[in-house]
Formats: sequence, structure tokens, C-alpha cells
Amino acid sequence: MNSAKLSDWMQVTGIFAVVASLIFVGLQMRQDRVIATIEAMSSRSDTITEFATLISGNKALWISGLNGDDLSEEDQAAFQAMAEAVESYFVALYIRLGSIGRSAGGGAASRDEPIGNYAFALYTHKGLRRVWITQSDYWRARDAALSDNDGGYGFRSSVAAKLAQLDKDAAAIPDEKRYVFW
Repeated sequence: MNSAKLSDWMQVTGIFAVVASLIFVGLQMRQDRVIATIEAMSSRSDTITEFATLISGNKALWISGLNGDDLSEEDQAAFQAMAEAVESYFVALYIRLGSIGRSAGGGAASRDEPIGNYAFALYTHKGLRRVWITQSDYWRARDAALSDNDGGYGFRSSVAAKLAQLDKDAAAIPDEKRYVFW
């Protein structure tokens, strides 16, 4: 075999090796995405279970807080912590949808879904909304004092815009109040 034919065969073999490597990398990336999605769903399930446990141990406080009833300072602090945990859940879901999208077969990923769901929860639960406004005021003051411009405003400003739209449209509130909305 002359050197030209040997060189041609070596080039063809090299091209096949490169193509095979690219296919392998693509399959590995797909598998990594599936694993990340499964881990995210497992984490979401764990969080929901923790919420159920937290609320089960504080049923009256959760319902009173969401309804906007007057709470003692101690109960107000506990309800604020619960409300912030709920917001953290929606923020985490927002980030997950932006990073890895919805799980396979679940339809198109929409980063707006947690924004809309959280805004509607705020719209339908005046106590949750009151806490959200208080937290937003605190974070704005804190960020201004610390000259911090990041402060998670992407999610919060999107929720505020969706909430303003719900207010403007005077969206219908369901007849039956839901105390679990995630």
C-alpha cells in the first residue's frame, strides 16, 4: 500500500473517530441533563414534604397568616419565616426552569410559570402579600444601605409586574381558598 492510500485511510479513520467522540459527548450531555432533572425533581419533592411537615405543625398560624389576621409578634415572625421559605421555593423553581428546563416529556419549559403561580398566591392571600411587601421594603432598604444592586430583583420585579397585572385586571379569585399553592 502506498503512502497516499495509507494517509487517506488514516484521515478517514480520524474523521470517524472525531464523529464518534462528538456523538459520545452529545449522549453524555443528554444523560447529565436527565440526571440533573431527576435530582431537581427529587429536591422539589423533598421541599414540598418539608412544607407539609412545617404547615402541619403550624396549621392555625399558617391559615391565620395567609388570611391576614392579626398575629402576635412571635407568630408574625414565624409566619414571615414560613412565607420566606415559600418564596425561596418559587425562586429555586424559577432558577431550575431557567437552567435545565422542565423534565422530559413535561412540555415546553416556562420560566414564567413560578412567577405567575407565586404572584397569584400573593394576589389571593392578603397576609402572604403583606409579608412579601414588608420583605421587599426591607431588602430594598438593606440593598440601598449596602450599595448592593443585585438583590434578586429579576424574580421579584417579575412577580411585582405580574401581581400589578392581576390587580389591574381584577382577576377572579376562586370561591374556595387554597392554603397549599405550590
